[in-house]
Amino acid sequence: MAQQTKTDKLRNYTIIARLDDAIPLNTPEWVTVEQLLNQISEFVPLSMLNNLTESIITYADDQARRGYLLGQEDLVAEMKKKAAKIA
Repeated sequence: MAQQTKTDKLRNYTIIARLDDAIPLNTPEWVTVEQLLNQISEFVPLSMLNNLTESIITYADDQARRGYLLGQEDLVAEMKKKAAKIA
């Protein structure tokens, strides 16, 4: 069980590293989020803002990881279809 957990963590780390390399952070969408975070930082405690930012990052990472995995599943299914046509 512990080995499986290590394997899962390594797999997730590998996926996140690939996504980090492939997804630009300086997009118009992120600039808007960053501007809004800067604006609300004038009114809320820094700890609350840090928690919010961390929650946004965690959510975005999870969604990107799920999208990556779904894309991989779709790729495998497509490759199987093509291999079946050849055989």
